[in-house]
Amino acid sequence: MRALVKYATGPDTVELRDVPAPTVGPGQILIDVAAVAICGTDRSAIEGGHDIGRVPRTLGHEVSGVVAEIGPDADTDLQVGDRVTTETDAYLCHRCEYCRKEEYQRCINRRGIGTTADGGLADQLVMPALAVHRLPDNVTLAEGALTEPLAVSVHAVVEQSPSLAGQVVVVIGPGAIGQLCAQVARAVGATVVLVGRSRHTDQFERARRAGIPHTVDSETTDVADYVKNLTGGYGAHSVYECSGAPGVLEGVPPMLRKGGRIVLLAFFKTPPAVDVDKLLNWEFELVGARGKKASSYRTALALMEQGMVDLDAVIGAKLPLDDWEKGIELVGRGVKVVLEVRPESS
Repeated sequence: MRALVKYATGPDTVELRDVPAPTVGPGQILIDVAAVAICGTDRSAIEGGHDIGRVPRTLGHEVSGVVAEIGPDADTDLQVGDRVTTETDAYLCHRCEYCRKEEYQRCINRRGIGTTADGGLADQLVMPALAVHRLPDNVTLAEGALTEPLAVSVHAVVEQSPSLAGQVVVVIGPGAIGQLCAQVARAVGATVVLVGRSRHTDQFERARRAGIPHTVDSETTDVADYVKNLTGGYGAHSVYECSGAPGVLEGVPPMLRKGGRIVLLAFFKTPPAVDVDKLLNWEFELVGARGKKASSYRTALALMEQGMVDLDAVIGAKLPLDDWEKGIELVGRGVKVVLEVRPESS
């Protein structure tokens, strides 16, 4: 089968190769991959960064497809032909304290597709039955490839945050995660201010199409003043940092009310400088949101089924797998790209 393989560390060490097709084992499900969304970590691996994973390995972890085969002893009600998406956990110990609480992202023995196990940018993918979920009928396979980033957003906005109903929140960074965080926050009752820069015109338009009216260019508008005008001078309840851009975190405190919360989703290439005195005196909370839990997927799928999020509005381009290099170039310009492994099905 075809697979986009990272065959060595460093840059220029990725190519589309023919590799042996996987075989399904006990407790596993074989998926005919339909669509895979490209994540920033995929781009980083292709460009030579994020060299923490196994090599060689197949990239890709934002996957949708169709059940091709169900292995023996698989505990599932799925059937061959069902349209599915998958979590990213290729292996979990199921023994540690974290696994027992379904906090799979914290399992120290975990192996994840696309990094420490073969991923989904291939014709087929084998996953544990526990990790595979049926897609709602109203969700296309291309949209289903965004279930994982939606689950990441659910984890940050719902599971790592208090109730946001009636609150004003700021989301910094209008990429896919930022747009999805904004949509999830709106779905749970918050007024959302999505912040980007002048080059993010297209992303702002997509966000407005998805129901986020407050889109702010931080290069031409003082975000803190904008937020204070919405909150009677108090500031935002929470800020979700999804950009990882240098200097952005340092500018967050003026946007927040006393007792406000900063939730970090982005990875920072340059360590930010945090004003600890400001954190202390204004009683800010600084919270990390890393990945997702099993419950994040269940909530994400429910939001999709109920039409509470618009995944199509986030997708900037759909390309065949053979055009992966063009897809990586678009991702570098902030476009959310879905590679269609089976274009006729997605």
